[in-house]
Amino acid sequence: MSHAIVLGNRRFTCLSPHLVRIEYAPNGVFEERRSIVAMGERAPLPFAKRSNDAGWDILDTGFVQILTRRNLASPDRTTLELRWSDGKLMQLWRPDDRDHQNLGGTLRSLDRYSGESAVLDGVHVAGMESPDVSSTAWPAWLQCEVDTEYTALHPAAPADLNQHDWLKKARDPFNRQAFLERTFNWYNECRSFCPGVLSASGYFFLNDSTSAVMDADNFPIERERPGYHDWYFFAYASDYEQALKDFRLLCGPAPVPPHRSLGIMYSRWPAFSETEIEELVSTFNGSGHPLSTLVMDMEWHKEGWGHWEFDPKLIPDAKKFFARCHAHGLDVTFNDHPLDVRDDDVHFADYVAQAGPELIVRTREYNGKMVQMAKVDITNKQQNQAFARICHTHILDLGLDFWWNDGSRGQMAGTCGQLVTNKTFFEESERGGRRGMLLARWGGLGSHRYGAFFTGDATSDFHVLALECEFTIRAGGVGLSHISHDIGGFCTAASALVKNKAGVDLIDPVMYLRWLQFGVFNPILRFHSAPGSGSRKPADYEDEVGGACRTWLRQRHAMLPYLYTAARHHHDTGIPLVRGLFLADSRNPAAYRFDQYGFGPALLVAPMLTRGNEREVYLPPGKWWAFGTNTEIAGGTTFTRSVALHEVPVYAKAGSIVTLQSPDAPLHAAHVAELILDVYAGADGSAELYEDDGVSTDYRKNVGCHTHFALTDRARHLTLTGTVTAGRPLGAQRTVTVLLSWATAPTSVQLNGKTLSVTPEGGRWRITLPALAAADGFTLEI
Repeated sequence: MSHAIVLGNRRFTCLSPHLVRIEYAPNGVFEERRSIVAMGERAPLPFAKRSNDAGWDILDTGFVQILTRRNLASPDRTTLELRWSDGKLMQLWRPDDRDHQNLGGTLRSLDRYSGESAVLDGVHVAGMESPDVSSTAWPAWLQCEVDTEYTALHPAAPADLNQHDWLKKARDPFNRQAFLERTFNWYNECRSFCPGVLSASGYFFLNDSTSAVMDADNFPIERERPGYHDWYFFAYASDYEQALKDFRLLCGPAPVPPHRSLGIMYSRWPAFSETEIEELVSTFNGSGHPLSTLVMDMEWHKEGWGHWEFDPKLIPDAKKFFARCHAHGLDVTFNDHPLDVRDDDVHFADYVAQAGPELIVRTREYNGKMVQMAKVDITNKQQNQAFARICHTHILDLGLDFWWNDGSRGQMAGTCGQLVTNKTFFEESERGGRRGMLLARWGGLGSHRYGAFFTGDATSDFHVLALECEFTIRAGGVGLSHISHDIGGFCTAASALVKNKAGVDLIDPVMYLRWLQFGVFNPILRFHSAPGSGSRKPADYEDEVGGACRTWLRQRHAMLPYLYTAARHHHDTGIPLVRGLFLADSRNPAAYRFDQYGFGPALLVAPMLTRGNEREVYLPPGKWWAFGTNTEIAGGTTFTRSVALHEVPVYAKAGSIVTLQSPDAPLHAAHVAELILDVYAGADGSAELYEDDGVSTDYRKNVGCHTHFALTDRARHLTLTGTVTAGRPLGAQRTVTVLLSWATAPTSVQLNGKTLSVTPEGGRWRITLPALAAADGFTLEI
């Protein structure tokens, strides 16, 4: 490997000034293959300096020094040391050091989490164990794959589950305590978040020694290197953004999701009938916030798991079904459990014939009848390819946009079935030049490369809502930005439901609204629920919450340009949309809190996570504005404010430019033809607008348009400029409206030297620019 330095049986590689690879090969033969975790394209750098002192070889990257003694033994505390500075003190690490200040990563799932049966509290101490699901050292936190009878996992569904009035007819299988007793409890020992890349100690150690490596077809195989050490060390002091950039460098970038994925996803168990889909589309359209993605739970196929034939009662003509959904502007995703292929499925014989000699077929009782089940080991290359070819291809060809993987099985040392499934399903959705997408459970480090992380079937209570806020913040520490919670929670006891005026069962309307508001300020907004657990349709709650659902869902639609630009930024840098305040202010102890967060580069969100109407808010130092208002607030302080039901505490820092569109703009247009610049004066600032076709993989070739906006604030004079800096606009013209928060009333406004009018609006000022050629720059003087 170019620029690597071999000393005895050890090899040292500088991947960046802050990231080094340390290998030990007992036989002197080093590993050149990428692993399923460390899959990024490598471009090693030369060490900045190499020296020797008193028997120690010293390799200097320019930020971190590696001190090693040249011998044939594996590294230990007496022969290896790493040093770096945080700007004040020298820091050091030796093998077997433990880190008590790690800021955490994530967990495989929040299934059945209630906040009462167990509590996730803090982060497990980070040591040299491998922080991914292939490890046997941390099975309680990360490995929740149990070969359990299906009936133990989910009770049999009632026969009338797909009827239109299912909310009333379905029995209540989700009494919280009974349901917890019916399934394995994911949280008996799972009391802490697993470690992530970010730590107040200023470093992260990644042990990749046993991870599966990629073969010539980019499929994982067992490494089979006993005694081999493959370590990566991140040294970043207080620069957390650098740590995330290096994680992206090592493990690969996250994709930019299809534009439609940032809209409104709607799901329910059981799946929807065609009549219900028409009603859903009509209801959402009529409420002024169109639906983007239809999520079909497992009833799309025939009885139980292990089927890939459509249920003719629900989907009599699959081609027409997909065509109708697409005509409504919907992407469609199907729930999938690639565990077995049953003998009453038409694909069984072909799968058995092509799955290879290691296939296991067993006979089991299911709902009173005996069926043969051919197992799918997704980590077995032949079974993986046979399953994808025989059970999936025809559905994707008919029009399925992507999969929702809800569980898998794999038997490979060095990885787990979930990560291999995520890779397989994401890549097969990326066909014909179209952009890939996936909803899936977390499969360990590297999962960020494969779509969105579905957090699982948690219960509907405020404990869960509060945890999901912390969960999303911490997950950014393992590269995850595109996180999808069940908005409203998945299951609710019947005794907790109330009825609206139309007699529809609801969860607590206040809790529902707060969850919805939290979802609006999340990367992925997806409603989901279990049978007997109340409606999740926003329209069913509007009378109870005074129309606030419509207000906030329209705000979500208006924010799509901001969200999409942040998704591109995450792809380019590894910095997530939801950001712990410590990410930009790591030396400030007040920034280490997990009940509020930065939302993209401009906004701070303090979601309402309890039933009360008061909220403690911390604003970092500097000037801030209440979002969408002309109310200025001094930062560097913590205060308590009252919050009405229709409000969310959201703040914009001075100098921010938030790129918005009209809430009535076309759904997921590639070109923002009517751009709204939401401007907050009080400091210099800037913003980007990224646009592309939203559906293809051309973004990887940098085929897209980047427009840069800059704000200069000089006392009573503001200058706002817009310039296309890369690519070409996807539309010929653009209208720009500026909404301005400023302590001073504008006395004159000029666009490229021509005078414009100013309109007061809700204490702010609206400035409407005439239509401009989208490729042209502008200068606005206020």
